[in-house]
Order: sequence, then structure tokens, then C-alpha cells
Amino acid sequence: MRKFGVRAVIVAVLAAGLSGVAAVTGAGTAMACEAHQGDSREFAATLSRVEPGQRGVEVLGLQRALRYKGYGLRGTGLYAENTLASVKDFQRRNGIVDDGVVDQPTWQALVGVLPPANTRTPPLPERGMQPGAHDPQTMDWLSDALNRLEINSPEYHDGHYNDAWQATVRVFQRNVGIRDSGIIGPLTWGALYRAISISGQWGC
Repeated sequence: MRKFGVRAVIVAVLAAGLSGVAAVTGAGTAMACEAHQGDSREFAATLSRVEPGQRGVEVLGLQRALRYKGYGLRGTGLYAENTLASVKDFQRRNGIVDDGVVDQPTWQALVGVLPPANTRTPPLPERGMQPGAHDPQTMDWLSDALNRLEINSPEYHDGHYNDAWQATVRVFQRNVGIRDSGIIGPLTWGALYRAISISGQWGC
């Protein structure tokens, strides 16, 4: 009985300690999220004017941002007819002249209203990737970035930057106007991360 009593006390103390840790961790996360409440108007002010016919990272970010608003855009990086129809509908719904030109009024309505934690770009990865390289951590960074943009990529990686992953990156590079070498360097990381920021998919 005595041993059982001692064990019960130890278990209770450990459980309380773990609950306390969980509570503190939860509170920390909540406080961190609370600290990032607000809007992304300053970030939206850095976005360039986009018009039909253009291609680039800001077009792709625009398409992904609209997709998360319920528009069925794939994220091709080209401002074509489907994107124009979606932009005009969004503009009408937000009391903006529906001319299809994405300038500050549209960027502010679409991106400026987002919490800053969703658009704040973290530091770019310090390492790049050459075709055929083996680097599990860099592959994790790449997989995470592509998933945030909902870009179809292989479901699994073993740390190797193989042909299937290179093909995915080359499509992204072409879509945003980067030479489709498959090499991942600062230019490609910058395009991936900026597109995620524009689409508001960093989260807190």
C-alpha cells in the first residue's frame, strides 16, 4: 500500500508537470499569435501593379491568394482569362472598379487585410540545391514551400533532389519567368517565398 501510495503521488506530480508544460506551451503559442495580430497593409504596399497578359511571381501569388478566397485558379503565373474573370469578380465584391488591373486598392483588399504573420517572409534558406544532390533538410524546405503554394510535387522524398522533384521546380521556374535550370538558388527561393507571402500562407 505504501509503495502504491508513493507511486500514485509521483504519477500525479508528473502528470501535473506535463499539464503545466502543455499549458505554458499553448499559452506561448497563443501569445505569439496574439502578438502578430493586425494587418498586412505595409506588405501589400510593396506589391507591384499587375495587368492581364503579365507573367511572374506576383501573378502566381495573386492567383494563389484568390484561390484561397474560393476562386478555382491553378497558379500558372500567367495573367490570362480565368484570372481576369476572378479578379473582376473580387473587385466587384469589394467595391473596387472591376477593370482587372491589380493595383493598390485590389492588393489592399486581398492581401492587406491578412494578419502580418501570414505574409511576413522568413529568412531564405542558406543552402541551394543542384540537380541530383542529396540534402534532406533542404529537401524539407523545398517540400514545405511547394505545399504551401499547393503545387503538385512528389509525395515523398528520401533527401535526393531527383528527376521528379527537378521537373516540379522547373515548371515553377518557367511559371514565374526564371530560367528553368532546376537549380535552386536565391532567385528561386526568393520567388517561392514571395509567392507564399502574397498568398498569405505562412501562418503563425
